[in-house]
Amino acid sequence: MTVWEFGENVISFFNLCSVYYVIQLLKCVQISFVVFAIVFLLRRTLAKNRVFLKGALWSLFIPVLFAGKIKFFYENTIGILWFSWWNEICKVHIWINWLYLCGILVYAIWLFSKKKKLKKMVAGMEQRKIANTLFYVTKMPVTPSTIGLFRPRIVMPEVILKEYTEEELRIILLHEKTHIRQGHLFFYFLWDILRVLLWLNPLLTTGTKFFREDLEEICDWATIQKSGGKAYGYGQLLLKSMKILQAEKEEFNMFATFAGDKEYRNIRHRVIKIAKYRPYKGIASVSLMAVSVLCMMGVIVWIKACSYGRYNENDVLFTYGYDGKEVTFFDNNDCLQQMISYDDSYVYVDREAFENYLYRNNATGEICIVFGGFYKLPGVGGTGCSCYYEFGSKDQTVKIPYESPMSDWRVKLVKLL
Repeated sequence: MTVWEFGENVISFFNLCSVYYVIQLLKCVQISFVVFAIVFLLRRTLAKNRVFLKGALWSLFIPVLFAGKIKFFYENTIGILWFSWWNEICKVHIWINWLYLCGILVYAIWLFSKKKKLKKMVAGMEQRKIANTLFYVTKMPVTPSTIGLFRPRIVMPEVILKEYTEEELRIILLHEKTHIRQGHLFFYFLWDILRVLLWLNPLLTTGTKFFREDLEEICDWATIQKSGGKAYGYGQLLLKSMKILQAEKEEFNMFATFAGDKEYRNIRHRVIKIAKYRPYKGIASVSLMAVSVLCMMGVIVWIKACSYGRYNENDVLFTYGYDGKEVTFFDNNDCLQQMISYDDSYVYVDREAFENYLYRNNATGEICIVFGGFYKLPGVGGTGCSCYYEFGSKDQTVKIPYESPMSDWRVKLVKLL
């Protein structure tokens, strides 16, 4: 193999990867619109006053990332009409796939570079400790927040440290630690991955505001419960924060979070939600979370069961004729299964039945038999085995040797995708 041929093979492999993955992601994008509509509708109706259920609804987006290979898209009339047109566009116009992947890369760099810059800035801040809780102090008039996934860091504005009592500071720190304990930082990370991979759906970016609001409401309720205080006192603490920070910076809106979220939130709306707080049983919230996780895993398992595998054995058998210039004959009739069989080394053809079949179909040129192999998705990726039929044999069963391409490193690599 020459260097040129090797380069062409590498380019061909990466083009196949782009088509294979982007076709799946585009299906996930289309599904995400439907899931977003369902989540948004339920959080405004059925789950409107059910804080923990409303937060759990967002877990419906996780199975979306596994839905790109569901057989419904290829075997159902509605699925074919709704989704298959993208398949053909992606297979014909390879540049579209690379454009989509470039969009993922650019969005990811922009989003995560902001977080990296913020993390670096926080690392240089002064450290203090209250009630054995370490936090970082900033001179900027921002709301207290927590950043970092594996090493969470609580950030506190200096102005609040000066104006708050130690008990009030304990409640604020409890709120931030609740975010950490309930895994909200991990949920934010998963949401960022979702909107990066499915960036073509703008609702996921605009929906970040609602997603954060729902997790913030859960955190507010959990903090009130753990602190043993009242909703009124907690709401007063929130209003006090707004007053202090606005005094420090007149144009500051307390819901412009330090973590880079520039979406403005309505303080009145949050206080009203806090006023609706009612004591709840911890076991009930834990049970709801457990049920949500089990349901999510169940949906993923169901999706996997209804999807194509990493690669799929191809049982299609067809034959065609070629005269050196054009295909003279092509057929994949089921009757071929009765005339042709094969094992790992040979193809076995019923000579009399097959030659009569070719005569009836006016087949001319060299006759090629294609069989076996695998495919990634219908019409996307994979390979098959083939051999040429040998005329002139006197045996009732013609035995034709063939070389399987399955041992080729490129084929093995495609299987692993």
